[in-house]
Amino acid sequence: MKARTRTAPVAGSAPHGTPAPAVTVVADDKRDPKELSGDENARLCEGCVKCCTYITVEIDPPRAAWEYDQWIWALYHRGIQLYVEMPEAWYVHFETVCEKLDDSGRCSIYGRHPVLCREYDPRTCERRLPLSEVRAWFNDGDDLERWLRDHRPAHYRRLMAFRKDMPAGPPIANARKDRALAAGLVAIASAAPTARPGNGVVGGVAPVAKPLSRRR
Repeated sequence: MKARTRTAPVAGSAPHGTPAPAVTVVADDKRDPKELSGDENARLCEGCVKCCTYITVEIDPPRAAWEYDQWIWALYHRGIQLYVEMPEAWYVHFETVCEKLDDSGRCSIYGRHPVLCREYDPRTCERRLPLSEVRAWFNDGDDLERWLRDHRPAHYRRLMAFRKDMPAGPPIANARKDRALAAGLVAIASAAPTARPGNGVVGGVAPVAKPLSRRR
């Protein structure tokens, strides 16, 4: 969920896979979301908990090559996505479920839940209004690279120039050479412990002293 704006979509035409419940949404209802009653919220959100399963945070739109490179790195990690809203608002999207969501799909702290949650308006969520403002969605770093190449070629060229020292490919192990090298290594055995009379040293290591017992 993100504050004061519509929630982010999931890739595909039906983000939730659950149709909106049959609740009449009055077009001229100008009430603040915080004025909705608990019953109204329950009916509006019936069968859907999507807004409690992720968060989105607005970020500065990347421009420099190193910024794109860092976000490509982030996108290679599971559960992290980016999307762009028109005209130019960038968001990082984390798939993570709120720990206050109970097994029945209800908020276990409703009534004392954060203001950010109370400001969310289920009357205008993505189940009811089209998300036409989303212009690009990146599931991984490859998606972002392709989008740069196709839509921002100058930025893509800067990114490639920034990576001018990239290696030709991943290192490839030579199994035969590695086995031959391992066979030629000399195994070094541990020295057997030896007692040296008079110094109490065994195997070159002094024994750990035992604590003295307390006499009464």
